Amino acid sequence: MIALLGISHKTGPVSVREQYSFSEEEISEFYVRLKPKKHFNGLAIISTCNRQEIYFDTDFDTEEENFDFITHSLAKFRTYSPLHREYFYFFTGTQVAEHLFRVVSGMESMILGEDQIVMQVKNAFRFCFNSSFLSPSLTRLFNKAFEAANRVRTETDISHGAASASSAAVEMCFALTDNLIDKKILVIGAGQTGGLTLQNFAKKGCRHLSICNRTSEKAEHLASLYNAQPLKIKQLADSINNFDIVLTATSSKNYLVNYSMIKPSDNPRVFVDISVPRNIDEKISEIKNIKLLAIDDLQKHINQVSLRRHQAVIQAESIIAEVKDDFAQWLNQRRLLPVILEIKDNLEKTNQTELEGFLKINGIKDGSMIERYGRHITEKFARLLIKNVKIHTLNGKNTEYAELMKKIFDL
Repeated sequence: MIALLGISHKTGPVSVREQYSFSEEEISEFYVRLKPKKHFNGLAIISTCNRQEIYFDTDFDTEEENFDFITHSLAKFRTYSPLHREYFYFFTGTQVAEHLFRVVSGMESMILGEDQIVMQVKNAFRFCFNSSFLSPSLTRLFNKAFEAANRVRTETDISHGAASASSAAVEMCFALTDNLIDKKILVIGAGQTGGLTLQNFAKKGCRHLSICNRTSEKAEHLASLYNAQPLKIKQLADSINNFDIVLTATSSKNYLVNYSMIKPSDNPRVFVDISVPRNIDEKISEIKNIKLLAIDDLQKHINQVSLRRHQAVIQAESIIAEVKDDFAQWLNQRRLLPVILEIKDNLEKTNQTELEGFLKINGIKDGSMIERYGRHITEKFARLLIKNVKIHTLNGKNTEYAELMKKIFDL
């Protein structure tokens, strides 16, 4: 059974979400801990600034067993607390498929239809696939998710005027600052979000851009693309007070901008933290002329953008339902696979055993024609039985009949 345990910007505040963020190294470590466990088949984790979701595949038959399995495992790996239960959602089976399809299509994003999530999920999938963390069911699930997302984006207007958390942050800076194009702007973080933020500032005509990153080469590369100045991380503390706008977008577990680094100024300054976990000490909002925004503060602006896209939701939901049904049919057929293989195996073994006995008892030395007939009738009965199994179990959808077939063929 495939299942999902997750928390997102819709269900929990950033102060809770950041406690469950995963780096790629931590995903690997979590998988290594789960791999030896009985009934565990595979794992995929999506960890972004707005959501932390654990997709997993087990041999457990009930929702309760799957929920206990993942929460107990997470509790040993993270400081998961029953007090946080209200912030989490849990799905199984086709509910997982519908949720993931909505996520990748941008329907669960802060900005309805934003397209940054597609690449984030693809990167997460690629990492888990290349690391051999996925089961066949999870691989199929994610591939169908990308199919659904592609159809939603090409067949509807849900991404019209596409935006993201990074573009929303830039818009907020414009709303809070006069003459932003002449302000000194620093982006901390040269990953995908940081790069998009720098790009958005450049598109707006901002002329005094700087980019800072732990890896200098990444900062220098982005700086060359957008006519910005690269800044080394060791220069951050001495340079940060020279900027009017500071935006952080990294996966650092610790504060990169501390209260002690910021000096009071007569000039208004804006700090925007779209990182999870947060990278800017909240205490700096107490300093005169400092405006601090976090990822959750972007919600109001994002809601205004989202209103223009809701008309495409009904059409998008229809597409998702269609792809979900296709995935459900695949899951059902996969459930029948052991029964089908056992039917073929049992009939072939029976034919071979009985044929050998028949030839021996009757003293037949050349039984080639009889063997051919035996294979022919075996294959015919196998096809007939398999056809009837598929019909009466509705291609595996009727789990009760599928279980009966297992008993009939002594699986």
